[in-house]
Amino acid sequence: MAFSKILGAAGAVFLFAAAPALAQDVDVMQYADSNGDGKVTVEEYGAFLGSAWDYLAQGAEKVKAATAEPQVKGLISGVTPDADGNVTKAALVAAAPAKFKAADKNGDGVLDSAELNASMRAN
Repeated sequence: MAFSKILGAAGAVFLFAAAPALAQDVDVMQYADSNGDGKVTVEEYGAFLGSAWDYLAQGAEKVKAATAEPQVKGLISGVTPDADGNVTKAALVAAAPAKFKAADKNGDGVLDSAELNASMRAN
């Protein structure tokens, strides 16, 4: 089994988050592209965001957007916080289609590696 499949989405986000200086060198495509076809659909993207939340939020029900760690800010970028300034996993997953659409710069209905990786960085 490939190392990338063993790590899964959470491992990808860990690698992405653990090495900020190398963030441009980590391609999360191998973790988000569950069927290995070289592109990420909106469904794959939503599943990936949910898995990334599970890892990065470390079991928290919500995170304060303004004070979130940099890697979490990248994950929740584009998600509108609630009245208290918090973002939840449910809000992130619900925002996946809008985040996906914003990330799909060429409008082809799938994310390539560059689009996907850019979507994981804070705006």
